[in-house]
Amino acid sequence: MISFNLQMKRSEFRLDATGEFGSGITAVFGPSGAGKSSLLDCLAGSVRPDSGYVQMDKTTWYSSLDKVWVTPENRRVGTVYQDGALFPHLDVKSNIEFGWKLIPEHKRQLDPLELADFMGLSNLMSRGPSTLSGGERQRVAIARSLATMPRLLLLDEPLASLDTARRGSILNYLKRVHAEFDIPMIYVSHSISEVVAISSSAMMLEAGKVVGFDHPTALLPYASKSETIDKFENIFDGVIGSSTDYLTKVEVNGVEISTGRQSKCMGERVMVSLGANQIILAAERPENISARNIIKGKVVETWSNLGKVFVHVDAGPKFIVELTENALKDLGILIGCDVFLVFKSSSVAVFDT
Repeated sequence: MISFNLQMKRSEFRLDATGEFGSGITAVFGPSGAGKSSLLDCLAGSVRPDSGYVQMDKTTWYSSLDKVWVTPENRRVGTVYQDGALFPHLDVKSNIEFGWKLIPEHKRQLDPLELADFMGLSNLMSRGPSTLSGGERQRVAIARSLATMPRLLLLDEPLASLDTARRGSILNYLKRVHAEFDIPMIYVSHSISEVVAISSSAMMLEAGKVVGFDHPTALLPYASKSETIDKFENIFDGVIGSSTDYLTKVEVNGVEISTGRQSKCMGERVMVSLGANQIILAAERPENISARNIIKGKVVETWSNLGKVFVHVDAGPKFIVELTENALKDLGILIGCDVFLVFKSSSVAVFDT
């Protein structure tokens, strides 16, 4: 558990944020300039706030009232940045071992070689950072942070420079990291799609202030007000199923989704992406239409804001559908109603994990 109450003013920017995050993966999101990175800097100790406190479990890291200040190196916080921030003169092995070697031998808990294997890096150990792809660099950065066995892992827009295929892959690794090592994570992003895909709770920041804190999907109306926050994508883990000449089926949490023909083997794990605005919602099962995907589900929640509505549908996989308030009203859709999700196979993007 990490709790904080922070105030800081820098030039024209003011941060005034209070929160309490649990042991899961908590997202902090909002538009550029909202104060996301500033909040992380205060938690990590790389920036000293003007007033307030930061407490990790029962340990106070900072208190202006009690004049407590724990230095960054004594907080045991791992940080992964947007570009990975690898040491360019060191190979992958040396990058991963860098912080680990600074820990006294009797306190070392994780083997760097085992971490490299866990992150799929074993065949890259002698490579330099300049020879790696963006996704590979981020995996090295995550492994380097984990090698120090941090009490808290901070991720500052770690996927911002990656394309959708690599974003899905790193999200998958991060979920595995949390499940395996049980390290609390704070995940900063301006991507609502990433936030919903990875986090169990989320804080929305605007202009240095907290404007919402809830489960990720409940903050969608806040996100829809800002054009600087991306359009929503449903991102799922899947497994390649059967194929015909033109279509491939991908199994996602017990549901088969038809996509364009994939040159992949049956059983191969993939990531699937589908825009919320690419899905048609129907109150009754449609007939005689060209769309290859018609999936039955139940409405779990709805959120509306500025004429835009997000509908959360549980169909096995949990889909977010974007439509207008008029459309929702005309369809007579309410929470608990059965509905049908309709979308083309060409709307589904498939990526390697």
